[in-house]
Amino acid sequence: MSWHFRPLAIGEKTREPIQGEFFSTEAIHNPTEALVREGIQNSLDAGTESPVRVRLFLASGKDAAPAGRMTPWLKGAWQHLQAKGNGLREPPSESDVCPFLVFEDFGTCGLQGDIFQAFNEPGVKNHFFYFFRGEGLSGKGELDRGRWGIGKFVFPRSSRISTFFGLTVRADDEKQLLMGHTVLKSHRADASATPFSPDGYFGQRQPNNLVLPISDKATIERFSADFSLKRDKNPGLSIVVPFVDPDFTANHLKEAVVCGYFYPILTGALEVTVETPTTSTVIDTETLIDVALGLDGDAGKELLQLVDLAQWGADCKPQNIIKLNPCNPDKPSWNDNLIPAEEVKSLRKKLDAGEKLAVRATLSIREKGQERQTKQTHFDFFLWQDGFESGKTVFIREGIIISDVRALRTRGVRSVVVIEDKPIATLLGDAENPAHTQWQTDSSNFKNKYIHGPAYLTFVKEIVYSFVHALRAQEEEEDPNLLLEVFSLPAPKDEEPPSRPEERKKKKKGEETEDDTKVIEPRKKRFRIQKSAGGFTVTRGDVGTQPPTWLIIQAAYDVRRGNPLSKYHPADFKIGSGDVRISNQKGIRIADSGENNLSIEILDPDFSVTVEGFDEKRDVFVNVKMKEGTDDSQT
Repeated sequence: MSWHFRPLAIGEKTREPIQGEFFSTEAIHNPTEALVREGIQNSLDAGTESPVRVRLFLASGKDAAPAGRMTPWLKGAWQHLQAKGNGLREPPSESDVCPFLVFEDFGTCGLQGDIFQAFNEPGVKNHFFYFFRGEGLSGKGELDRGRWGIGKFVFPRSSRISTFFGLTVRADDEKQLLMGHTVLKSHRADASATPFSPDGYFGQRQPNNLVLPISDKATIERFSADFSLKRDKNPGLSIVVPFVDPDFTANHLKEAVVCGYFYPILTGALEVTVETPTTSTVIDTETLIDVALGLDGDAGKELLQLVDLAQWGADCKPQNIIKLNPCNPDKPSWNDNLIPAEEVKSLRKKLDAGEKLAVRATLSIREKGQERQTKQTHFDFFLWQDGFESGKTVFIREGIIISDVRALRTRGVRSVVVIEDKPIATLLGDAENPAHTQWQTDSSNFKNKYIHGPAYLTFVKEIVYSFVHALRAQEEEEDPNLLLEVFSLPAPKDEEPPSRPEERKKKKKGEETEDDTKVIEPRKKRFRIQKSAGGFTVTRGDVGTQPPTWLIIQAAYDVRRGNPLSKYHPADFKIGSGDVRISNQKGIRIADSGENNLSIEILDPDFSVTVEGFDEKRDVFVNVKMKEGTDDSQT
């Protein structure tokens, strides 16, 4: 047994694998989180019983494997691991001790399939082939959480030598199989003129150069002992990551488990044990809160309220879930009539009283080319007005937290959207990026697959905001005449405002009407806009008025005919870019700025914001809307 690398054939493409970079996103804070997210997702997909049990074992520092123990397991690999241009940065030496991570799952089916299959066979599911020999292939379908077939690359990405071993016991034939895989760049070993393929395999090479897994019982027992595995004859998969990234710690592992998979742990679908040679922490329904409280920093404390809401939602009886009226079967979109009219007042009272609410939305889904096959589906959301400042909604699709969904926030409300029903879960899964952190309309698995597909993403992302906004019944206010004197083209001097129909009654000669004596009080303004050199300032309104929560500002150069805003072109200016800048601000938070739009949250009644840098030879038209309630254009 040893490592085997295949020389490249003449004319064969030189590859520099980059699959691991899909997990380098701002929404995934470190390699520990990426490995836990993808590894547990794959285990849940392979589950054959509930709960699925996952064991994470970390041996680092003084507990790292001595160099001598690693000798048989890296035989034939070092000349490739030390080769120049192989993509590794500062690889370890053969004499270094080896910290390692073990990821084991139990209650799963293991890597089933024909070990002799060398090429992809359409229509044939072979999870052994997909895991070790497939790239961008997963064989997963509607019942699975993953889509892209690259989640396994979190394991070599977490290794300083881009290497992992897999020991599987298969549920169908009970065979024990051991194999290893390393993913480098195309390289030359020992200054050889022969370039090698990026992929190296640990196992037994056949005459046709196909590397097969090791099934020798003595070798597997030695491997299990050297890396402290608990596999025995239990079906499932054990993965060993040698020379694991130094960022991996037991606390990071626990935090990644608690923050990423608290919901399936709460519902009893998942149990995780995090171990070192001297410690062991079980994370299940009974211990989740205690483990969360023991996390470093504020991560655990911030999670407690969310866990409380999620636990309440998971235990909520069907008769206590508010059912929204079904969406338009042709294209889902929010309208306030989705809330049953007889429920509005009571729901508003419950929300304002700080009671938790459980709500179910019902949808119809159709795929292109299958228009006659309409799938009825639903998802639930739980909300709680507890003063949660961020107002960010947590989205959970089949147990996975989709951590970077760009959705409207509902300030003061804590909320969780849980998607479990297969048709809508499949649609959203198709829209996910490889790291499962976002829903994207241009995903290759999603684009052009569903009728009005993007509308479903919008509906799900905005459901909490739309629901709460409807209950609060706060109308957007707009005064279209606010800026006429300052910014629009001047009206003729003798022009008078039109009278209302009821004021057009003819008056008899000498007759005094109510209008002759009535004093019309001017409408007090909740904010004012003042013209300044090359720009404008928005500031507080009349004394005694309540400032709005939000101001949505749009600007454009004025035109003789038509709506100036519709005539705007990005070449005119962009607020916050180039000459047009936000020069002064007080008592506000800028939520969003771009092109000709500016969205600000009012934090202090004595607020002001100045935008300047416009072409002083041109008039500026400004349209302002007040918005009450909560919003956050950053999401």
